[in-house]
Amino acid sequence: MPAPHATVKLFLRTDRPKRDGTCPVYLRVTAHRKKRYSATGVAVEPRHWNDRRDRVRASHPIADALNARLDEVEVAAKQAALGATSADAVKAAVDGSSQSLTAFFEGFVAGLDADGKLWEHRKYQTTLNKLRAALGHTLSWAEVDADALRRFERHLRRVAKNNPNTTRKELTRLRRVFRQAIDEGEIEPAADPFLTYKKPKAKPVHRRKLSLEEVERLRDAALDPATPTGLARDVFVWAFYVGGMRFGDVCALRADAVRDGRAAYEMMKTSTSVAVPVPAPALAILDRQRALAEPPLAFPLIRPVDLKDPVRLRRRVNARNAQLNVSLKRAAAVAEVEAEGLSMHVARHSYADFARRKSGDLYAISRTLGHRDLATTEAYLKSFDQDAVDKLGDDLWT
Repeated sequence: MPAPHATVKLFLRTDRPKRDGTCPVYLRVTAHRKKRYSATGVAVEPRHWNDRRDRVRASHPIADALNARLDEVEVAAKQAALGATSADAVKAAVDGSSQSLTAFFEGFVAGLDADGKLWEHRKYQTTLNKLRAALGHTLSWAEVDADALRRFERHLRRVAKNNPNTTRKELTRLRRVFRQAIDEGEIEPAADPFLTYKKPKAKPVHRRKLSLEEVERLRDAALDPATPTGLARDVFVWAFYVGGMRFGDVCALRADAVRDGRAAYEMMKTSTSVAVPVPAPALAILDRQRALAEPPLAFPLIRPVDLKDPVRLRRRVNARNAQLNVSLKRAAAVAEVEAEGLSMHVARHSYADFARRKSGDLYAISRTLGHRDLATTEAYLKSFDQDAVDKLGDDLWT
């Protein structure tokens, strides 16, 4: 018997519980490092699922009937896998029909989730939800042509109230799904509606930033580090000094990740590993905050148990970010720093601008920020270009 071109596995989606306490059983198809997912129509409580056998336990009242259905799905998938060239082909054989755009998009989103790309999963799920709200719950590839893209754009601007840049990002994500479908042979290149559609132009972004003098005023403000206001100040200043560290990465930072004058960690958003020098002012912040945190954490922002569940961690980070942004504005008032538009992410903007002014080494700045290429860093810094133009004029003519 020839070896299959794809592997199949049944598993219980405990992360998708229903209101009655049951969880759906899915089929996962893997081929050429691509994964696709198909619902089997079976759902059971976790206590009735045998992970070792990938079947319903005999203790379930209708275990025989449910397992017969799972046997049917698995056999069909394994037969399709013998000659299939892609995970999509196996899934289509099991589903009994070729994929729609919506089904492909759902599989794309499920793949991001299964691969642990939580931030990307969240963004693409939002795009899919907006697409359905604008054009319909189930869409074929042919239904989404250039005219449909223009309707989607209008929906994003008028109904979803997205600004031009957010609208452009949503359309860019949809275009990536089409590109993925073309790469996998799901649709022909000529079926790409973006060939005859122009995305809206991006608008200039104004990114709030603090000067070094403002950061130092914030750093030196008389605030109790054990209070929410003092904690917010310390986290902001730490992030500025330590390479513009994202708030989520500060939350998850372990105390033992800082050694020999460096903070070595993996960025949650991009899975990029970085090792950033930690200057003396930041080490002083770390010393006082880790004394208030639960080991092994460096800052008292989350609990160690939050690290065990990526979804729980993401939710906890979002909640804490909102809380500390409020406290940060109070800290700014004490330090006599303008609070309007101030948030934890401004520390990252401030670091990037300061580093550019101080060194001009875009490659080093890009590495520290964890960007994949220099173009990303250049785009990130573009909103600060007017300051550079103004400074040049001052240097030349005053």
